[in-house]
Amino acid sequence: MIIMITGTRTGVGRALAEHFLDSGHEVVGCGRKPATLDHPKYRHYQVDLTETDRTRAMFREVRQEYGHLDALINNAGTSTMNHFMTTPDEVTRKIFDLNFFAVLNCCREAVKLLRKSDETAPAILNVSTVAVPWALDGHLAYSASKSAVEQLVRVMSKELAAFGIRVNALGLPPVRTVLTRTVAQPKIDALIARQAIPRMCTMSDIVGPVEFLIGRRSAFITGETVFLGGVH
Repeated sequence: MIIMITGTRTGVGRALAEHFLDSGHEVVGCGRKPATLDHPKYRHYQVDLTETDRTRAMFREVRQEYGHLDALINNAGTSTMNHFMTTPDEVTRKIFDLNFFAVLNCCREAVKLLRKSDETAPAILNVSTVAVPWALDGHLAYSASKSAVEQLVRVMSKELAAFGIRVNALGLPPVRTVLTRTVAQPKIDALIARQAIPRMCTMSDIVGPVEFLIGRRSAFITGETVFLGGVH
């Protein structure tokens, strides 16, 4: 498979890229900074996904080099923890620019390449968060942007069904990444205590569900957001 993953320099994106490369797949990754991965089957694009023209140019290059995509994983995202009354408009807009509009633009461009896939059920997988169902205080802009992504999944899955393209999301509980590093440990512990499986989510917990949701075994699943850890 040829899999495109956004935000592959660190964290979940890098772990997913390494997993799929080790499994023999080709991975197209991107980030605002140069690559941190070196692999013969890895192609990195240095791009700011909030710049629509640059995003389109990246997908044009992907089409020229690969001809198609079999899966897109929209992993790149950003967050800030602050009371909504003291969150500047520009911060909220930046969160939505990357967490929602960049995802929407990547999906729009990727569909043109996913339609050329030989896979029986090419897939788009978007990353969401427990901040949505838990309505976490201090995360209004972040949770709202991810809630918009979950609605995108529901609507887009219907609009792309005629093309045989599936759209799902994976909802993550706390994971040790750059986004959670600045959160106080007591806050993390309190969140983990709310899960049915009360421990920190690891990268190995994520790769299996991702592999399933973009693979052939989930060919009859679309329009769903699957949460890890038992958060409901």
